[in-house]
Amino acid sequence: MKPIYALVFTACARAAHHHDQIPLTPPVDTCLLNTCPVTDPEHTADQTLPDEPPPHHWTGPFQCAGPYCIYSNPGFASGAGLVAITTAPNIAILNRTTTPLPLPPSHLPPITIAPIPNKGLGVLATAPLRRGDTLLSTPAAFLTHRSFQSTIPYTTQTPLLDAAVLHLPAARREVFLAQMGHFGGHKVADILATNTFQLDIGGPDGHHFASFPEASRFNHDCRPNVAGRIEVDLDHGGVMHRATVARAVQPGEELTIAYLDVKEPRAQRVERTRMAWGFECGCGQCGLPPGGVAASDKRLEELKALEGRMADVKDEGVNGGMLRRVVRLLGEERLEVERAGALTLVALNWNMLGEEGLARRYAGEAREAVVIEYGEGTGDAEAMRVLGERPREHFSWGARVGR
Repeated sequence: MKPIYALVFTACARAAHHHDQIPLTPPVDTCLLNTCPVTDPEHTADQTLPDEPPPHHWTGPFQCAGPYCIYSNPGFASGAGLVAITTAPNIAILNRTTTPLPLPPSHLPPITIAPIPNKGLGVLATAPLRRGDTLLSTPAAFLTHRSFQSTIPYTTQTPLLDAAVLHLPAARREVFLAQMGHFGGHKVADILATNTFQLDIGGPDGHHFASFPEASRFNHDCRPNVAGRIEVDLDHGGVMHRATVARAVQPGEELTIAYLDVKEPRAQRVERTRMAWGFECGCGQCGLPPGGVAASDKRLEELKALEGRMADVKDEGVNGGMLRRVVRLLGEERLEVERAGALTLVALNWNMLGEEGLARRYAGEAREAVVIEYGEGTGDAEAMRVLGERPREHFSWGARVGR
């Protein structure tokens, strides 16, 4: 049986051409979402490796360029598979994940892939979704060491990239190659340049780029309704992308994530999308009229300044009015993601001002935001739980009182 990851986000390009909605469980004979199978024997998509039982550990090295070699873990994530171009010390770190991930739930998420005006394909909700709902948890398919891309000549990189893709199980390779590129040139290199996330697996040289094919289907929005995060937990599951609903969503609404820091001014956000992904952001926030853009940028600048003041325990001007202003700015800017840090500071400062009820309230809101943006097991989530339960016992209680 194919892993669920091989079914999600796979469908025929013909449906996209005719602007039909694409189901997440296509017939087995459908072609790739963006590229139908090619017949040129020089193309990676046509080549296969011998079928073998997938081991649940790393194998290799195979081909190398300097210290960077191809390694493969076909059994990763219940047979979804993972390949890496990295160094031997980093594979030793990755080998801590020796237990295959359990199969995800048998039901598919309430989403579908469909053409989006002026965007190409995107992800749509097919049922109502609530803030905090887990949408997708998907494994990485391809890891490349950051220095491989920056120090190895491009003409040396591309043969390794082609060879590495062949070590993915067929279903996962199909999903990986269905991703869109924006810059042209070598197909695999273009996919990785367009669709990877930076992460650190730990150790002295652990910086990598990771491809999560399912996550690449989410379009960008500077005011997204989904929070995406990378989890690197080599003892309990490996390298995963988690997508969590950040605000209530209705059926037919597009689901989006942020590719960048949404608290940056509009000009910087637009330039970032142009340089990194080959498009200029045209989301609702970036498409505001000039007066609206100026007002938004001013609010973001004020929010950044107030967060800095709240974090300064020596600032004697922090008061309840300032904390209420921060919460109001978050609402006016429709920041449903990247609000956890600000709300954490609000909760701490209400406690420092000796306001037990407000400290409890905002500790709860901050914890919810932290869990959505960073996950349940993070230190800030636990800190906000403790603050909400016992504010008077917290180290911050009354720290600003009497100044």
